[in-house]
Amino acid sequence: MPHPNVSLFQTIRCLCTLQWRLKKQERYFHEHLPPLLTQLSAGQPNAFTEKTVQRIHKYWQLGLHIICNSLYQLSGRQLTESEQQRILLSSIFGPLYDDLFDDQLMSYEQLEAFTWQPEKHVPQSFEEHVVKAVYLELLTLASDREKVMERLHEVFVWQQASLKQLSPDVGEAALYEITYKKSYYSILFSYSILDHYPATAIRHMLYPMAGLLQLTNDAFDVYKDVCNGIYTLPNLYRNFDKLQQHFMTDVALFNHYLEQLPFERFAKVFYSTTMHALHGMGCMALEQLKANTHGVTSMAELAALSRKALVCDMDSLGQKIKWVKEVRRLVNYRQPVHAAVAAVAAL
Repeated sequence: MPHPNVSLFQTIRCLCTLQWRLKKQERYFHEHLPPLLTQLSAGQPNAFTEKTVQRIHKYWQLGLHIICNSLYQLSGRQLTESEQQRILLSSIFGPLYDDLFDDQLMSYEQLEAFTWQPEKHVPQSFEEHVVKAVYLELLTLASDREKVMERLHEVFVWQQASLKQLSPDVGEAALYEITYKKSYYSILFSYSILDHYPATAIRHMLYPMAGLLQLTNDAFDVYKDVCNGIYTLPNLYRNFDKLQQHFMTDVALFNHYLEQLPFERFAKVFYSTTMHALHGMGCMALEQLKANTHGVTSMAELAALSRKALVCDMDSLGQKIKWVKEVRRLVNYRQPVHAAVAAVAAL
């Protein structure tokens, strides 16, 4: 039986409901974060900077609305107060754990040992102190301590692999694998701290979703990544026809797996709209990059382009209307995915 088409009205209604929920939850963040940061920085010579708080906020928005709460709502669950606290803790952990890698505050051997035996780690910086305190708290609150540690180790493995993105010699196939698996295991880590870890059928759906989220992020960050010497699929290989085809194949794969799940149709439509709200922006960003980088043959030429040419501005009314239509297109998008299904099942 063909999948019923989701109308433009349904798409707008879902997006408006999502926006309302985003605003409603902001109060929780602003009430609960400050005392938690005060507690974590007590007795330390340093404190959380405004920039770090902004990064925590972005991690929290993604972790709560896109990753955790959306999947719970799809399956008819509600986050408990304890789970909300864990998501907030994880939002503090995420950006600072990234800094341990990016700023080389700890060696890779130390980071791996910390994953399995955090109690033994002796912090040498403010960031290490906070990461240790938050990680120990998450391990205490989570229902499956071992699963949290296993997922964080996979995050470690792919964070380390992502260092290849600092070299222009990274292969295209390797770059695809790093892009997808770094995002996928970070998402699974977010679920490991909750009471209900996703079943195999849901994890199959999450793999293309995770890759699409990271590709969207990379498409929006081309200007920043070029300035920072980070090589991604949109800025290094610039094969936008191939990249767009890959993107849409994974949209179809995500939709295919979602259709197979035994949940109510409206819940699946809302979940799909929530995810494709971001993926739709990725499509628009890739299309702009394809148009504005036509004829560019090197990273040097790409770096010479303006920020306006490389960054997709979503603020205008015209762009917002285009975005809503794009979201609806992705929600309804279908194509054969047999080969892609086999590849995901082999993970």
